[in-house]
Amino acid sequence: MMTFTAEGKLEGDVAKISINCNEYQIGLFGSDYPTPEEMLLGSALSCLLLTIYYVAKEKDVKIDEAYGYIEGTMDPRGFQGDPNVPPGLLEVNYEITVKSKDDRIKEVLEESEKRCPLKDTLSRPIKINVKWNLKS
Repeated sequence: MMTFTAEGKLEGDVAKISINCNEYQIGLFGSDYPTPEEMLLGSALSCLLLTIYYVAKEKDVKIDEAYGYIEGTMDPRGFQGDPNVPPGLLEVNYEITVKSKDDRIKEVLEESEKRCPLKDTLSRPIKINVKWNLKS
């Protein structure tokens, strides 16, 4: 079992998040900072690209190039409190381009899609716990 962590603090309208001694500033839509949704999408895209690399290396398949694009759609009415609209992303679409001369590349891509941890996390219900600590 592996555990991943991040720590954060709200400073005005910016969340400062620390991961492995690196700090990221995350803001609301329309700010100068990436939104939580954009960070999630960037993480999901990088996860799939790195899974392709990992699976290709396992199978000794050479990849000449791999890059991609990801987008998520969200109806902001959910975040704004409309009880009839989910507050999160409604759909996520990946577009991945891979250049390889190896005939086994399709096998690598199919397996990568199945094994990508964040694609899996976004695709199924997971257990989430929130512990609130209130101070006066």
